[in-house]
Amino acid sequence: MTSSRERRGSIDDVVLHSPALGRQMALKVILPPEYAPEAGPYPVLYFLHPWGLSPRYITDKLNMHLHLWRGVVDGTLPPMVIALPTGGKSFFIDAADPPGHDWSQVVQFDSEFFRDALDQYGNYGTYLRDDVIPLVEDRYAVRIDRAGRAIGGISMGGAGAAVHAFHSPEAFGAVGIHSPALFTGPPDYGGPPWIFGVEPESIAERNPADVARRLTPERQPRIALDCAEGDPMVEQVRAIHRVLVEGDIAHEYTIEPGRHDKTYWEPRMERYLAFYARDWVE
Repeated sequence: MTSSRERRGSIDDVVLHSPALGRQMALKVILPPEYAPEAGPYPVLYFLHPWGLSPRYITDKLNMHLHLWRGVVDGTLPPMVIALPTGGKSFFIDAADPPGHDWSQVVQFDSEFFRDALDQYGNYGTYLRDDVIPLVEDRYAVRIDRAGRAIGGISMGGAGAAVHAFHSPEAFGAVGIHSPALFTGPPDYGGPPWIFGVEPESIAERNPADVARRLTPERQPRIALDCAEGDPMVEQVRAIHRVLVEGDIAHEYTIEPGRHDKTYWEPRMERYLAFYARDWVE
């Protein structure tokens, strides 16, 4: 493990062995200014990156660490730990991986978008739940209770965070679903079939709108859902909103000008962090 010291805090680069995936995986952990184990436990946010990118995108392009450190120094954010796992092109969920299919034609349909995608999926939900979270809880002074643990993400990561939080609302006190990468469902479903499957039941297990129908007001986490007006998946985001409204599930919902890119996400990073930290302010 190496640590890169920054002006106001630190970022640890961790390599973990994942039994779920059978490989070494990179993990970035953002620590707040003056992090000290004896001062913990600190609330923790697990934040998931977009399709095909990496934790570096969250720091290098969206400056999440700088927003955190500035907020802690200014007193607008409490000290917290942020874990940024690597998810490849997996949606951070366990893939259906239906047998007996040749996916080459799907990959050829958009060879650049699907580049290396068949090497970057698998039991990524188990990896997040059973490998990443336990390692962070063992190595860092973080809270292990529901109220002290949040999950969120952008694009692919936003969709993955929603699936985890909606399937296991007892595990996370809050979920941020930012510009989630969503699909329309059968018969025009557009998600990678090796991940989501080809049967309606398999897709429903991995589609945030379907999983959201299982939530109840008594068990739900705090939810923030946002998207840009110019996002190609804005209508699917509106569909999640409607499902939550129909289920009487409280949530924050915003559609604002912008596109599906960093020019929309980076200026909102301060707001995103404030949402996660709302219950952590002393």
